[in-house]
Amino acid sequence: MLGRALDYRDTIDSFVSRNKDLHAFELNNTDWESIKLVAMWLKSFRSATTEMSATKVPMLSTTHAIFRGLQDDIKNILRDLPNSVSPKIKLGLTDAHRKLSDYYYQFDASPFYTWAACMCILVKPNIL
Repeated sequence: MLGRALDYRDTIDSFVSRNKDLHAFELNNTDWESIKLVAMWLKSFRSATTEMSATKVPMLSTTHAIFRGLQDDIKNILRDLPNSVSPKIKLGLTDAHRKLSDYYYQFDASPFYTWAACMCILVKPNIL
């Protein structure tokens, strides 16, 4: 949806500027840049979700790596953020990183993760 809004940015800006009732919702260049950044970041989450939604792959054994990859993406995003980014966006990204860390720990501490990884190797011995 954000991608579609970016595609129609000029149309949205024109429509909002012509309607007095919507002037309070007018987006400036900084707002549009923030939308562009968030849309880019959401691609990482979409990729992780798609990967974890596969039905023909034992997912519990790969979830660990997916969470770690998503955490690394968020860490890189936080590191590369321009100073002009809203503190709310930084806080949201930090919260997402922390939540993934919590999940990562829970999977790491779970005996089910270890069992699933061992079963994957037993069922598909040539996987390594």
